[in-house]
Formats: sequence, structure tokens, C-alpha cells
Amino acid sequence: MTSAQHAPRVPPAAGRAGRRGTATLRDVAELAGVSIRTVSNVVNASVPVREPTRRRVEDAIATLGYRPNVAARRLRSGRAQAIGLAVPDVTVPYFRELADAVLAAARERGMAVVVEQTHGDLERERAAPLSPRLRHVDGVILVAVSLAEADFMAMRGPAPVVLAGASADSGVIDSVTPDEYAAGLSVARHLLATGRRRPAVILPGDTRWPPEHDGRYRGFVAGLAEVGIALPAGRVIAAEAVTPGSGADAARELRLDRPEFDALYALGDALALGALRALHTAGLSVPGDVAVVGFGDIEQSAHSNPTLTTVNPGREAIAEQSVALIAWRMESPAARQAPPRRLTVGFRLVERESTRVRG
Repeated sequence: MTSAQHAPRVPPAAGRAGRRGTATLRDVAELAGVSIRTVSNVVNASVPVREPTRRRVEDAIATLGYRPNVAARRLRSGRAQAIGLAVPDVTVPYFRELADAVLAAARERGMAVVVEQTHGDLERERAAPLSPRLRHVDGVILVAVSLAEADFMAMRGPAPVVLAGASADSGVIDSVTPDEYAAGLSVARHLLATGRRRPAVILPGDTRWPPEHDGRYRGFVAGLAEVGIALPAGRVIAAEAVTPGSGADAARELRLDRPEFDALYALGDALALGALRALHTAGLSVPGDVAVVGFGDIEQSAHSNPTLTTVNPGREAIAEQSVALIAWRMESPAARQAPPRRLTVGFRLVERESTRVRG
């Protein structure tokens, strides 16, 4: 028997792709034993495909090294196959991680992402859907910190807009958000379960929304009210920005020399991490003297000392649902004209070292 008789069998499609250097949809379909339309549905994530079939197609794609021809797809669909992402600042960990999640979700659909930084500026957030950089995208995902309800009602653009990480009470714009009220409620109940009775709150200061309109805050206050505890105005501090430095400054405003609080809830992990440092510098132990909870579950929160208890708001789900909404809106004129959708994703309270049950 010759060595050729021992050679592994090469699938015909793979052989053809190897000779041409580029695999096609037909090659993938033949290797997977499905129709070209089914392969297209898997590649474009446009129609649900049964799990076993989808796996066969994905295995064939990996075997052949198939790469979608994005340019050709754009020509066929008349769409840019790109979405815009307007985000305050990608150097801020939470926004950077959310942007990474949007990029990953878009990549799964073969879509590019054009990023526009607004730096939380009111006028730039208002103008984001009409930004020259985002002029030719299929839709815009907007992460806003300065817009108010009236801004959402006036927002118009040539492409669909999805508000990510927040929602408009009026329901005039598509939005994807965690259940922030339930998350705030969960934080309050957790701190109460650890024996805390005198909480303080650090609010993000880079927003025009009053605290009463922030679900993270309203839920927390409601959780305290369940056991008859009120939150005095003197224990609610607004930070100048969502940064560790601003968090430290806000914590110091709470008179760390004579603290009247035994728990601190910061509506942003960066604020909480700065507060941890300020508490340590003041000689207060965490969680012994003060329990600390953040919001966002950024990477640093798992590596601080002590590690930070926080709320994971479901960034990946927010990104995936936001991208899916844009894709759905572009499917047909009927989808474009459908009423705004308000989607809610799950959250998770991540308990770490900065809170514990008092003995």
C-alpha cells in the first residue's frame, strides 16, 4: 500500500477552497450537508437555526477558514453593515468594557463598529445620531449620561437609535437596560442583611437626571424603607465625575474623622474604588467599620483590596440586545416603523470582601 493510500481524506469542498485560496458559501454548505441559505442564515444571524445544524455549519466554516465577503454583502443589502457607538469615554473602565462587548456582539453578526466619544457633553450626546462620523451607519447605540427625558423625545436621525444601559420613561426610543430599581433594592437588602443600618450614598455627578429618576438610587431607598430606615440628605453626596479621585473626594465629604455611616453605596465602581482608598487613608477598615458596594463590576473591582462587592449589570447582554435591535430595525420597513422597544436584561449582585455579615 502506497503512502498516498494512507493520506487522510480531504473533504471535496476543502480541497476546492484550498486550490482557490478562498472558501465560498457553497463550499461550506456542501461540507456541512445543508443548503446555501442555511449557511447564510448562520453567518448573518438573521434567522434562528437549530443548534445541531448551526454547529455543523460553524464546524465547516472553521475547517474551511471561510470569511464572509463583507463588501459584497453591503452591495447586495444596500446597507453599511456597520453600527455607530456613541459612548462618553472609552478610557473609563465601565464604558471601555461595554464598548468591548458591543464590538464582540457586532463582530458575531459580521458588522463593523464606528466609535464616537461624547465625553458626557450634553450637546454632543444630543447630536450623536447626526454626527458626521456616524452618518453612514445602519444604526446608533447611544450610551448617555447627560441627556434628560425631553432630549429623548426630540431625538431624530436617519438611522435607528438604541439607548444602551438606560431607558427613557416615555418609551419614545428603543432602550436596553438592566432592572436598575431591582438592583438597588438588592443592594439595600444585602447591606441590611450584614447588619448595616446607617448607609450613605455617592451619586455620579455627570448626569442631569435627579437621583429620584435613577433606578439604582430609588430601589436602594425603597429597600431601606422596607425596614423603616430613611436616608438623610446629609448622607447623600454627588461626585463631580465617575472617577476614583471623585469617589475619594466624595467619601471625604462624609466626615471620615467622625463617620456617621456604616455602609457606603457608590453608583459606579470607579467611585467605590476611590472611596475604598479614602476610607483606608482615614484609618477606617472595610468591611469592619464600613461596608462598601459599587455598581458595574468592572475588572478592577475583583482585584482591589479588599475586593469590591458590586452589581454586574449584564454588559454582554446589553451589548447583544442593542446590536440585535439595530439589526432587527434594518430588516424591513415594517420593523423600522414598529413602536419603540424597551428591553430589560438581568443583573447579578457579586458579593466580595468589602461586605460581610457582622458578628
